[in-house]
Amino acid sequence: MAFKQWKISDYDKVRAKELMDTCDVDAVTAVLLTSRGITEPEQIRAFFSDTCEYIDPFTLPDMDLAVERIGAAIDSGEKIAIFGDFDCDGVTSTALLYLYLRSCGADVIYYIPDRNAEGYGLNIDAIKQFKSQNVSLIITVDNGISALNEVAFANENGIDVVVTDHHMQGSLLPDAVAVVNPHRNDSECEYEDWAGVGVTFKLVSALAGGEEEILEEYADLICIGTIADIVPVLGENRFLIKKGLELINDTKRLGIAALKGVAGVSQKQLTAGDIAFVISPRINAAGRISSAKKAVELLVTDDAPTAIRLAEEIQECNTKRIQIENEMLEDACNMLADDSFVHDRVLVLCKKGWNSGIAGIVASKICERYGKPAIIITDSGESVLKGSCRSLKGFNIFEALSACCDCLKQFGGHTLAAGLSVERERVEEFRALINDYAAKMFRYMPSGELNIDFKINPASINLDVLRALNRFQPFGMGNAKPLFGVFNAKILMITPISGNKHIKITLAKNNTTFSAIYFGYSTESIPFRKGDRVDVALHIEKNEYYGKTTISLFLKAIRYSGFSDSSILNGLRIFENFMRSETTKNEMEFLLTGRDNIAQIYRFLRDNNGWQFSTEELYMCIKPVRMNYSQMRLSLAIMIELGIVIADAQRGRIDLPIEPEKVNISDSRLYRKMMDLSQTL
Repeated sequence: MAFKQWKISDYDKVRAKELMDTCDVDAVTAVLLTSRGITEPEQIRAFFSDTCEYIDPFTLPDMDLAVERIGAAIDSGEKIAIFGDFDCDGVTSTALLYLYLRSCGADVIYYIPDRNAEGYGLNIDAIKQFKSQNVSLIITVDNGISALNEVAFANENGIDVVVTDHHMQGSLLPDAVAVVNPHRNDSECEYEDWAGVGVTFKLVSALAGGEEEILEEYADLICIGTIADIVPVLGENRFLIKKGLELINDTKRLGIAALKGVAGVSQKQLTAGDIAFVISPRINAAGRISSAKKAVELLVTDDAPTAIRLAEEIQECNTKRIQIENEMLEDACNMLADDSFVHDRVLVLCKKGWNSGIAGIVASKICERYGKPAIIITDSGESVLKGSCRSLKGFNIFEALSACCDCLKQFGGHTLAAGLSVERERVEEFRALINDYAAKMFRYMPSGELNIDFKINPASINLDVLRALNRFQPFGMGNAKPLFGVFNAKILMITPISGNKHIKITLAKNNTTFSAIYFGYSTESIPFRKGDRVDVALHIEKNEYYGKTTISLFLKAIRYSGFSDSSILNGLRIFENFMRSETTKNEMEFLLTGRDNIAQIYRFLRDNNGWQFSTEELYMCIKPVRMNYSQMRLSLAIMIELGIVIADAQRGRIDLPIEPEKVNISDSRLYRKMMDLSQTL
């Protein structure tokens, strides 16, 4: 994974103490509240409340026009088409609106575009099909804000359009009867963080004249779509998720019960995390591998055998999705082994045959693994290619795409996730443009961060702490699962579990021994050994067994103690600027390296039979006195170039050649480049 800077929350200790006294909360709760900026009594009451003051749906732009037009269509028996999207948010939005309109006696159908054949958003062919079916009103859910030409075409064919969406507005709005979107430039709504299904919920609430009966019936759908779209779990969203989890854990919806069954979680009380990692990926898999219509049908069916059949088909889609995802991720990492663009500020990867339905997942994993915005473009053989974008906090990918709009056929999305289409012959131009934009905006790109709520003494971890943490659920974006730091602990033992698929690390700190599970790591996949001094970031979770509640600790991250992660991060940035030929005079002073550094690295690799972990961990293990991280990275790059060491990107290893050849450091292009710059800058 990409190197992340550990950030410990700088909470107000005085204010935390005041909250303990004035709001009657325990110390852990008070510290977590202040570390998350919830510092006023009214904020705290609202955050922990089981009731919600709903945002008036009519404060959303055009909601009155939407309700008037849809109400007229219901009353007069017009045929209504719901046009959704193929992701989990779009699927749940479609199911919610379809079920509600059907309960009102409306003549309603739904339509989900094929991801590969049609792509995202309203399209002309679908409108022609609606025309042939005598549809007179289209309602978009989770899309439509950028459908200017399509809405105009519908108007020309006598079909009205009501747009409901939550994506960012471009320069113009479509000429629809109503455009309901909290992100409209002229919106005065006090809340704007709904997912597409949240906006659909507001529409349905406006049609019904209230929220309560809608939530009693549909909160499960709203919850799943809201979690899947990774919107802030704050304000109204937080309450929608809480209500939805109650329904999901006592579900009467056949489709959700069947989905829980194939996922093996029927007997479990599901959390927001379970929805995010178990339920919504399966709903998404239908649209990625087969057809999202299956997922909508699953959620709206009232026939148990149909629900079971569809859930099993979707489970098969999810299995296939995982296989394709792994293959694409391996392809992408192999492409990034090429130094020609692995050092770009924004990683743009394109390959023929990649599955466009999996592109967003792979973009997320590349973004996480390399610590950079990632754009995965899939080439299906057409002249126009599709791409999925994921970004890091601090780099607005929607604004970046807007700056490159002349190069794109279409784009849309949010701050951290977006989609695009681009002509094949302009992919390289787009790569250059978005990296030029990034260079103008940032000398050093924003980096990934590991946000730790506060340091904790392992001796103080008990059931009272666990009870305090549970009050903060549901967790998600904007309200992350609390993460605690234990610093300068000593590793006592590393034990493989589940056939070495995971490990248990036993540590000691201040005469207290504690153990934590590190999921997905084997004894061979970490460099740490017994006796090492480390810092760990961990989650505290509940474990129930035969009615007894105990505490389980799970590692999120581990690092060697005593190193400055900011110095390593700055070293990485300086090295990458050198590789991009952007080095300044000040940076050059940190980069200059030579034979002594190369010899030190070589000796370490020789004595340790190579290296299979991160370069940051290599630097920490070498423990150099006079070599900074940028010098180590440049030295290592020179060694790879000259064949002194062999880098295997696929296996993640650095090895020594079996029969090393004598080389001259001055034969290295990188070394000569360094020397030339040192003399000219």
